[in-house]
Amino acid sequence: MKQYDVIVVGAGHAGCEAALAASRMGCLSLMFTMNINNVGWMPCNPSIGGPAKGQIVGEIDALGGEMGVAADTTYIQLKILNRSRGPAVHCLRSQNDKRAYNLYMRRVVETQPHLELKEAMITDLVIENDCVKGVLTHLGKIYYAKAVIITTGTFLNGKMHIGLHSFSGGRSGEFSAVGLTGNLEKTGLKIGRLKTGTPPRLDARTIDFSQVTIQPGDPEFLHFSFRTPYNENYLHQIPCYLTRTTPETHQIILNNLDRSPMYAKVIKGVGPRYCPSIEDKVVRFQHKESHQIFLEPEGRNTNEIYPQGLNTSLPEDVQEALLKTMPGLENVEVLKPGYAVEYDFVYPDQLFPTLETRKIKNLFLAGQINGTSGYEEAAGQGIVSGINAALSAKQQNPFILTREESYIGTMIDDLITKNIFEPYRMMTSRSEYRLSLRQDNAVFRLSEKSHAIGLLSDEAIQMIRKMKYSIENWHGTWKKTPIPEEVKNRFSIEEPTTWYQFFKRPEVDARLFFEWHCVPQEEKETIQKAAVEIKYEGYLQKQEKEISKIKKMEHRFIPTAIDYDKILGLKKESCEKFKRYLPKTLYEAKRIAGINPADIMVLLTYMEHYVSRETVSQN
Repeated sequence: MKQYDVIVVGAGHAGCEAALAASRMGCLSLMFTMNINNVGWMPCNPSIGGPAKGQIVGEIDALGGEMGVAADTTYIQLKILNRSRGPAVHCLRSQNDKRAYNLYMRRVVETQPHLELKEAMITDLVIENDCVKGVLTHLGKIYYAKAVIITTGTFLNGKMHIGLHSFSGGRSGEFSAVGLTGNLEKTGLKIGRLKTGTPPRLDARTIDFSQVTIQPGDPEFLHFSFRTPYNENYLHQIPCYLTRTTPETHQIILNNLDRSPMYAKVIKGVGPRYCPSIEDKVVRFQHKESHQIFLEPEGRNTNEIYPQGLNTSLPEDVQEALLKTMPGLENVEVLKPGYAVEYDFVYPDQLFPTLETRKIKNLFLAGQINGTSGYEEAAGQGIVSGINAALSAKQQNPFILTREESYIGTMIDDLITKNIFEPYRMMTSRSEYRLSLRQDNAVFRLSEKSHAIGLLSDEAIQMIRKMKYSIENWHGTWKKTPIPEEVKNRFSIEEPTTWYQFFKRPEVDARLFFEWHCVPQEEKETIQKAAVEIKYEGYLQKQEKEISKIKKMEHRFIPTAIDYDKILGLKKESCEKFKRYLPKTLYEAKRIAGINPADIMVLLTYMEHYVSRETVSQN
């Protein structure tokens, strides 16, 4: 009887990172998928990165994961978002060739030593004395392992909806996974129901691109992975385009809400608040005359266009009608209608920070089964679960990422400590440490930990250490080197100023240094990282003071007479949550799902002023 160290159920983004991590740590691993052709498939938007998500991809890469390399290898467009803001919220986003990404991931999985790939549906777990021992396939065969990771995405009892028609399915063209949910419930795990959705796919040949706004990529070398060498693939990017909904679009949607499965109460699961359907947008924001719709190609060799921002489960005829009301889409043909999918998930407060279940030893969960949404969130959980399953199989100490050192740690901490009522999406505002958790410094935050457990190679860690050493050298040089007189005159600086001092100014970045120094292309990125670290020194000190203040005040009581509606700067949705749950202390307020550190800081500041005003009025 063959014994595996780690079995992974599911071959999506969580499953791939989990299986690759475990096998790269020397564990004999087996990954199951219901369709071997769809390893690493992107069922929704074929894009990677964006706000907070780009930072997660950087962390996955620093840990030795594959998502960043896959995105760099298969992108058709790359762009830095939030350029007008500070480096802490700069984030890279790629539009990828869907099929190329899938083929790349399958090739990596199939050529990875110590990793096997099999096609089967897993319907049950083999459990003895509250410890998982293996899995059972739909054909009745048992496979044994020391640890099991479940990464089933939207497939657990998946049910798809297009208008008032519903049918079984985990995503377009694929069966749902049946049987496993009931057996997970038998172990004592609490199961819930969530919903997500996707837009229709459009035929590019039927779009009038002269009527829409072109959205090009950035004309420079950009990359997610520190392992990606300089190349000129950015010269061959494919543009995206921008159109908008119209008042006529909105009227068609409002006239057909009775045919929407969500508004007809056919769908019971809760959808993602931060990625709403077009129906939701029109109903919730009726004062808006239009909403942006980005037309994004799904690959280099396909006519499929993904209309980002148009998630819908309205009937097919309604989808076709509303699309034709938008500029450039008057004659558009729909290749596939949009749909919603309901699926089962496990409430993640039943997990340890390692993503092992509290009830069943050596059983790990990762991805949408934990109530999250997004490829990056799934992959981040996947690599953590893979690492810990491998360590468990080796009987070694667990690997835990904290809020202080990573967005992945922040996400996991949120999942296991807060109640999840909707799909969780990572956002920069969820982290109180966001100024220090930048995409540009992920390799320095996490790589040594990954190398210590045997996941990141010696060659990779040497590359990172060399980069860190170079940054420290630049800091030392800049502390001794004054800026040129011409620069002083341009910025009206009279006193002697070194480059180190100069980089602290908000309006200054490394590009100014390049004007005065000829720097090799391979060194420019290191210099940019060095300049950003200098710029954030003061901000990081302020951040630490704010975090320390909140921690000291965690058990402070919130006045019962407080009027949340009067708190300036508090988001409407946060205000509504506070009024609904009426937390007694700041600690209780922090545990409310959807409440972010910024909300707590606003509340704390108001409480201090509130108490001061109360004291004055009493005197």
